[in-house]
Amino acid sequence: MPAVRPCLRLLATLFMLLGWGAVVAAPAKAQVALVVGIGAYQNAPALPNPPRDARAVADSLKKLGFQVELAVDPDKARLEQAVKRFGDQLQGAKVGLFFYAGHGLQVSGRNYLVPADARIENERSLPFAAVDADLVLTQMETSTPVSLIFLDACRDNPFSRSLARSMGTRSAAVGRGLAQIAAGEGSLIVFATQPGNVAEDGQTDHSPFTEALLKNLAAPGLEVRQMLTRVRQQVKEQTNGKQIPWDHSSLTQDFYFIGPTTVVVQSPPAPVAQPPVAGVDPMAVQLSLWESVRTSQDPADFEDYLKQYPDGKFAAVARRRLAALKSASQKEREPVRQESQSARSEPPVERQPAPPPVAVPDKQAGFDVMMQGTATNLTVGTTAKVQFQLRRFGTGVTAAIRVFPPLFATGVLQGQYQEGQCMMQGWMNEGFLLKMVGACSASGFSGQYQAESPGLVQQGVFRLHSRASQ
Repeated sequence: MPAVRPCLRLLATLFMLLGWGAVVAAPAKAQVALVVGIGAYQNAPALPNPPRDARAVADSLKKLGFQVELAVDPDKARLEQAVKRFGDQLQGAKVGLFFYAGHGLQVSGRNYLVPADARIENERSLPFAAVDADLVLTQMETSTPVSLIFLDACRDNPFSRSLARSMGTRSAAVGRGLAQIAAGEGSLIVFATQPGNVAEDGQTDHSPFTEALLKNLAAPGLEVRQMLTRVRQQVKEQTNGKQIPWDHSSLTQDFYFIGPTTVVVQSPPAPVAQPPVAGVDPMAVQLSLWESVRTSQDPADFEDYLKQYPDGKFAAVARRRLAALKSASQKEREPVRQESQSARSEPPVERQPAPPPVAVPDKQAGFDVMMQGTATNLTVGTTAKVQFQLRRFGTGVTAAIRVFPPLFATGVLQGQYQEGQCMMQGWMNEGFLLKMVGACSASGFSGQYQAESPGLVQQGVFRLHSRASQ
């Protein structure tokens, strides 16, 4: 037993050193978020939307590169513990974001967040039952250069009414909705509606404010205050002007959820053949390729399809179309054969030396074609129009691409051509790397793409046709 103890002490020391090294080496997260949604109130009518709102916002922020803690229906103790952990995680972070959906109330100009187990009977019980919103603001404004606070907590609150009754002549101190908050330096505070007004919980799966926020959160190239202008307009329209989101900003720098519109001049390395992008529906890619060739008059396009999908859904149709095009081409050459046969039946004439053969260029050896079509983002389910000028020279390809609203993106791609396949990549002016892989010819280019920006990867399919073939 004495011989074992030194070994155990040595192992313990080793584990401590390894553990300490792991903590030191762990990189700090640049963007940290706490998302809270409370709807299962124990002493007030339930709110159906806040938990759904919180889960959807948390999922969106994770895709945007945030480290997210999600708290659904916490009681007061769990909510305070989550805020404390949030404050610890903010140390060294560049961006902090707090989203709250649920009941909130204001008393004497101070705002309170109402946890699931709150029982507010009188003014004395308020600090013991609810969480002062300033607790969250203090954690954020002293820790990060950029603090973003979203409060969807302005719903009609039964606690406000019961509290006002208990305060008698001082009931005027209990206001409707939430009180105005002056943001500290580097902060942006956003309310679901203007101060003193009551917001709607909504008749769909999300409140009007959160629904508009989710639609615009990942809009590329929009500074956060521009994004909120869109949110404000959409909420106003949806609520017929009854609800207008309000914000107070003291930001000292611009903030973008997805990178700003900056031109990146860079010569990317020549791409190599890549396996299909994970998460893209193979049938969608096959359908995209078929749509690009089905009206073509070039047999090579159908040969390209059959090389990739010899047993594909449209293989039988492609073979019939290929046979018909080859038959038509053979018939066009038939009169030439008949003329040569009739020439052989005539008396021989003095033959002249045959001219040297003229090299017929292989139309698949190169092309320079303007295309247009669509690109579908399978990650978020949107479709954009695309203009594309594709140039092939031997095994190399280049392209100038332009994506129309809502992206307004442009870029230059470079890549390789191999057996009817183009593999390309390049930087877009929106600051993301675009990769495109698919079947290409002088009549069309279709396949799958992947757009990569810091903390975000989006995937989809594209289908482009030559303008001349349309």
